[in-house]
Amino acid sequence: MNKQEIISRLKYDYDVIYKESTDSTNNDAKKSAGNKNLLIAAEEQTAGKGRYGRSFYSRNNGGVYFTLKINNINLNIDALTFFPLIAATAVSQAVSSLCGIELFIKWPNDLLYKSNSAYRKLCGILTEASISAESVSYVIVGIGLNVNQTLTDFPDDIKNTASSLKIISGKKYSRTALLCEIVNDFTQLLHVPRELLLDEYQKRLLLGTDISFTQDGRTVKGKSVGINENGNLIAKLENGEQTIIQSGEINFI
Repeated sequence: MNKQEIISRLKYDYDVIYKESTDSTNNDAKKSAGNKNLLIAAEEQTAGKGRYGRSFYSRNNGGVYFTLKINNINLNIDALTFFPLIAATAVSQAVSSLCGIELFIKWPNDLLYKSNSAYRKLCGILTEASISAESVSYVIVGIGLNVNQTLTDFPDDIKNTASSLKIISGKKYSRTALLCEIVNDFTQLLHVPRELLLDEYQKRLLLGTDISFTQDGRTVKGKSVGINENGNLIAKLENGEQTIIQSGEINFI
């Protein structure tokens, strides 16, 4: 990848920063000044971050690692719920369009591929925001997508759960083309009606799966059945009742 090729493929106006290596593109975005929307891409992250403080493997071996910083949006805090959904939908659309590979979304924003009746993760998304006085001054969306890695590129602790587009298809892909397609789709989805976004998201969402999650301090089991108008997951419990999962993590069982 290189900065000029990225700029030439973008349909929307972003300041672009390209790095060979960085600790975290999300951290870089937080430190950046300026009012324009910003794209920071890196060949590798030495301290990539996932949800709940987890690390995200992002070494220099064929992945796409970048962060979008959306400035001056003056959003209500409730709207933050939709940014993970927008990002997951954009990645799924871009991979389908450019690679012909259909990825599933594990609520809210993990991208998975089903292989031999098991789901393997290809993409992680981490959304952060600057909030003051009940409004949002900027949103940061970090995306890491496994593109051209082979199985031997992954560390032992994730070899059984991770995959890449190359592992799935046997083909090598342009990381710049994928990055820019994701950014273009993401930016377009920012401006579509909410109902359309939710419809596109739910088309790709894994539903009907048995899940477990934490609610009121205890582990609960049920089945994912849909999302509501706020993008929250609707689960049907073992006793037949329905509940809304607004945050947290679900696990397949």
